[in-house]
Parts: sequence; C-alpha cells; structure tokens
Amino acid sequence: MRIASLMTFIAAMAISGCSIKQTVRPATLSTELVPEICMIPALNLRTGFTTAYQASLVEKGFTTRLMAPGSSPDRCAIATTFTGNWGWDLALYMKYAEIHVYERGRQVGHAQYDSRWGGGRLDKFISAEKKIAELTHQLFPSGVANLGRASPEVADGSAPLSKAAYRQQQIDRLMSENLPYADYQRRYRELMAE
Repeated sequence: MRIASLMTFIAAMAISGCSIKQTVRPATLSTELVPEICMIPALNLRTGFTTAYQASLVEKGFTTRLMAPGSSPDRCAIATTFTGNWGWDLALYMKYAEIHVYERGRQVGHAQYDSRWGGGRLDKFISAEKKIAELTHQLFPSGVANLGRASPEVADGSAPLSKAAYRQQQIDRLMSENLPYADYQRRYRELMAE
C-alpha cells in the first residue's frame, strides 16, 4: 500500500513539474520600411513550418522572399529566422518553435514556444499551423499597417524628404544589398510602382 501511495505521489510531482512555455516580444519596426520580409529557415526544417509561417506573414500583409538556410539577416531591411523541432509521444507533435525578427541585422522581435518539458500534458498536442499563426500574430499585432507610410527626415531633422528623394534613398539601399539581378529588378519595379 505504501509503495502504491509513493508511486502516486511521484507521478503527481512529475506531472505538476511539467510545463509548456510561450514568450513573445512583438517586433518593433521602423515605419519607413517597405513591407517585404526575408525568410531564413533553419537547416533541415520541415517544409510545413516554412509554408505555414509564410502564409501567416502574407496574411499580415508582408511580401516574402525565401532565403537559403544560414543566410545573414543583415542582407535585408527586414528578415526573420525560424526553427522548429518535432517529437514523438504517442503521436508526432511540434515540441519547440523559435522565431527571430531583424531590422537591418538588429534583432527587434522574438517568439518562442517550448513544450519540451510538457511531459504527460495532453495540451502539447497542438496544431503546428495554428501555433505558428498565433506566434506570427503576436509578433506582428498590427501587421504592416505602419510600414511604408512615413518618409524619413533629413539628417538635421528639419523637414521630411520629398517623395523623389525618399525613393532614391530606397533605391540606394536596395543597391547596397548585393542581390541577384532578378531579385534586384523585381524590387526596383516595386519601388517605382509606389
């Protein structure tokens, strides 16, 4: 009888110590940025994660550009790196996801979902697509609503740039990104259409 009570106590302690954690620091992006985001997946990431994250970003209003795993986030004005891990416990489930958001190479947002210590909790069996969409919504609560709207000020802060000067500034920035020709042409046409 004591052994059964002891085993019940140990099991209760083990389950109560299990946790699922989620933390999100929403991305803070400068308003003059064009709402294009470079996506940099982790090496050997499941394609379903990339597809779900890309769909969520498009839903928030971004245009996306998929980069090779390991690309540097400072190659784009806005970039995101992301990884996810799956595990097996009676069924396959996403046990870990992490997303970083960068503006010109500086981290400006972060989201993490971690059920690696979820143990016997049944709520670890989530829809990965829904969780990725939730994290994306929390990272970008207003989507691209504030992007591409404000013209940056002149260095002395006295007056906003004219539309032509602002466009030239964006073209100069585009030229410094060292993009493949086809990507450069596409983005150049987008800038000219604004």
